[in-house]
Amino acid sequence: MQQPCLTPSFSRNAYINDHFLMDEEVVHQSAHTLLSCGDNFRLMKQAVDELYRVFSTITGVTIDQLNGDKDIWLPSGKAISTSAAAHCLLEMKRTAVFLRGINSAISLKISEVINRPVRILYAGTGPYGTLVIPLLKLYKAEELTVDLLDINSGSLAALQKVTDALTLSPYIGEVYCTDATTFVVTKPYDIVISETLLACLKSEPQVAIMQNLVPQLSEACLFIPEEISVDAFLTNPKLETDRLFYSGTEPLPFQRRMIENVFKLSKLSIVLSRKTLLVPECIIAFPVLKLFTTVTVFGNEILTGNDSSITMPKQYFDFIKQNAREVEFWYVQGEKPRIEGRVVNFSS
Repeated sequence: MQQPCLTPSFSRNAYINDHFLMDEEVVHQSAHTLLSCGDNFRLMKQAVDELYRVFSTITGVTIDQLNGDKDIWLPSGKAISTSAAAHCLLEMKRTAVFLRGINSAISLKISEVINRPVRILYAGTGPYGTLVIPLLKLYKAEELTVDLLDINSGSLAALQKVTDALTLSPYIGEVYCTDATTFVVTKPYDIVISETLLACLKSEPQVAIMQNLVPQLSEACLFIPEEISVDAFLTNPKLETDRLFYSGTEPLPFQRRMIENVFKLSKLSIVLSRKTLLVPECIIAFPVLKLFTTVTVFGNEILTGNDSSITMPKQYFDFIKQNAREVEFWYVQGEKPRIEGRVVNFSS
């Protein structure tokens, strides 16, 4: 006997509900994987690929739109486009380390805060809310509330689809479409998250955002990332290349010579003063000066070296071409923020 057909509306609603439940489970499992997989890059990649599949399907925002999507240029730097912000999710170690650090910070604050939810401000959410959204269902809605901020209305519209589809509305507080470099904090937050970074503090307004937000925060409030450090190293191009293509079983030691820290940015220090560095005598063996960015997300969760695009080293001087005894670095703010450098004392 033929079974009666379901009505189209019932069939579609059942499919949609099942589909969203599947998405919630995928996000939940992917978050668990990224928090627990260590340096297993196969598992890391599978997890971020699954998150991307879910988020891009819900929002319609994909990395294929990179060439047509526009960045927003601000007086303090570049707010990357919606699709470029989506692409950041696929930097697997960057995503994993930030999620681990933020999860640790949330757990700490939940243990400290009594009789109210932990209050989080997430400034620079992008379309997926990558650094917070995967973590929310690991907690009860009464344990934390998240205010969302982004200057791009398209990103916030996409993120609204994500929070609706994954039934995250109970975790979401206020939503602000505004510039984080001028945002006025009106409530006491326990954690503020803002990752608008490129290597060597270039282009994006991370410094300006911290200079605006940090003075408005309480002493107990955690700012994520906890610290951004830019350090000067002397390197040898051949040794760096040999290390890159090394196929042996035993790890090669780093062949670099640190000169000094150039800039360090944290909640405790958001002033970037000019820095003059003495160049040591070993420039014959290590003639190229590069700046390396290290990002301490929270506690022991750290990105360094070639872990991600935000920590890629940047070359400043080749002393084979131009010998020097002293070099100077300074930070330029404005529409195109960046670290500049020059030789101030040549050697004969």
